[in-house]
Amino acid sequence: MAEESMSNAGVGENGAVAGARWVMGFHGAVGGSTFEAGQFASLREVALSRRSMGFGRIDVLTELPGRSGWVTPTSGSGAVHAGAGRSRVGDELGPLVSGQAYREAPRAAEETIPSRSSGESLAAYLDRRLADAPYVYLPNRGRAYAISKRLIDLVGAAMLLLVSAPIMIALAILIRLDSPGPAIFRQTRVTRGGRVFTFFKFRTMYVDARERFPELYRYHLSEDRRDNTYYKLADDPRNTRVGRWLRRTTLDELPNLFNVLRGEMSMVGPRPDLPELVVFYRPEELACLFTKAGLTGLAQVAGRSFLTIRERLTLDMRYVAQQTLMLDLRILWRTVIVVLLGRGAF
Repeated sequence: MAEESMSNAGVGENGAVAGARWVMGFHGAVGGSTFEAGQFASLREVALSRRSMGFGRIDVLTELPGRSGWVTPTSGSGAVHAGAGRSRVGDELGPLVSGQAYREAPRAAEETIPSRSSGESLAAYLDRRLADAPYVYLPNRGRAYAISKRLIDLVGAAMLLLVSAPIMIALAILIRLDSPGPAIFRQTRVTRGGRVFTFFKFRTMYVDARERFPELYRYHLSEDRRDNTYYKLADDPRNTRVGRWLRRTTLDELPNLFNVLRGEMSMVGPRPDLPELVVFYRPEELACLFTKAGLTGLAQVAGRSFLTIRERLTLDMRYVAQQTLMLDLRILWRTVIVVLLGRGAF
């Protein structure tokens, strides 16, 4: 695919890309818009710039077109929850689709819904869908980077678990006292290469949330709703009293550290998604699964729950293309600041 994209892109006399097709490299991708903006004159300048080494400014890397500020997504503001979709074409939308978003959402329009064949593994599904991608971001596949990243994961997760163990015990007791059900929530998520694993976090919702709010589990990410669809809403009725506090403080994610130790997640990477949502990714967005899911990532330091699903996937793809050890360390440092300030946590 990389060779095909290169041959179709076309390069001018000065080395500039002619056309909008993307050009692939061993690590990352650049496109014609890079040169149209006047930032670089040639592919050579891009390759030799500090940007490719993870030293670029994070606020530039996380810039999103059309974003002028952050608005807390709620059902009253017209925001749509990722689970408030349709169980089949033509179904009514859930009650968390309100305001203009509800009025404009097509309820009977025919659309092509991606699906997995019977018995098809998620990895095989990814292979089939990626064949339709117009471009693909490539991750950092260097051996030195992989070893360094794993060492940081092991040392970081072990130290944080050791320090936070008393806090985690206290939180587990608090959760059990607040509402019936286990303290640890387990769910199937997707990580590198389409591998599924059991995801651990502190329970923040009622144990019977799926039965009480079935309308929030009809996952459907149609193209016409992506710009107004969020993974989390601030007024999600499924959250318990303690659960809302855990989400605001990000303490609910401490058990993720066990996933990091087990090698299912990394300290830095795209947040793991549900298999039910992965099937709605565009083919090129599946590049988010070329690297391990992370405890934190570029999207988490850029806006967290303020981001729509489209914005989060955009930033996750940028991380894959720009992946370096220096960028990982900078994201970890920025995460500490974001968590302490409670930005985008609800």
